Amino acid sequence: MNRNRLFTLVTILASLIAPAAWAAGTAEQRAACQDDAFRLCSDDVPDTAAIEACLQRHIRSISPACQRQFGYAPGKAKTSRRQ
Repeated sequence: MNRNRLFTLVTILASLIAPAAWAAGTAEQRAACQDDAFRLCSDDVPDTAAIEACLQRHIRSISPACQRQFGYAPGKAKTSRRQ
């Protein structure tokens, strides 16, 4: 099975499981993070705790809207810059 077909199959299966998996989150959280969860954490569906942990591990790779759901503000992250 080629990679695109496998991805499509996983996406379809995840979308069928997703309503139960995301029941624990608010509509705003689901809207902000659902695409990131499928992209980065599809192995964790439908375990909401595992999805949340996965998204937190990938905090710098998720969308800004999803980052805000975790209280992450990229502009306020500590950085050390030498001048």
